[in-house]
Amino acid sequence: MTTEGNARITKADKSNLLDLKSACDDALKEYLESKAQYRQSHRHTDTKLVLGYLGCAFAAAGSYYGYIHPFELPATKLWTFVSIVLYYLSNVLMMAYSYFVEKETVFAGSKTTPNGVQTISVGSSVKHYNPYYDLDIRMEFSGSSAKTKIKKATHQQFSTAFRFWFDEDGVLAQDQFEADIAKFFANTEATHVE
Repeated sequence: MTTEGNARITKADKSNLLDLKSACDDALKEYLESKAQYRQSHRHTDTKLVLGYLGCAFAAAGSYYGYIHPFELPATKLWTFVSIVLYYLSNVLMMAYSYFVEKETVFAGSKTTPNGVQTISVGSSVKHYNPYYDLDIRMEFSGSSAKTKIKKATHQQFSTAFRFWFDEDGVLAQDQFEADIAKFFANTEATHVE
């Protein structure tokens, strides 16, 4: 739960790991966009929206055909069956995209630096009965000098206990969270691999 006032307060149920993860994911996105100056890419969300709307369009087309041809049973059954199959396939594609492509990604974005473009993909996870927030950070830097193109990439994983970021009432210590996240990103940026 987040409330607005002079300062943004994020509160979570300390006994619910998914609630803690969601609160940290939201704070992470806010930090990356506002303080780290990354521009979020909505490619994953857009792809899932297109597949979802496509499935709804197939269902609506089948319903419309059944409405304008109410008593033509063989033809209506065929087009209803086709629309159901296409709806099902678009939903299967959406689930497959989430599972195989998007995975645990909570933020994907980029920012322009004086030397080029830096892209980032951040995934987070929580294991059952394990109160640790696991971050998977992938960074890629692309730039060019006078004669060559430069491309560097790095991948790091971090894990921190929720108890360091949440007080007894479940309020996120925003300053401590942002300091730790900034340290994680500084370590990741320092380990560029050619």
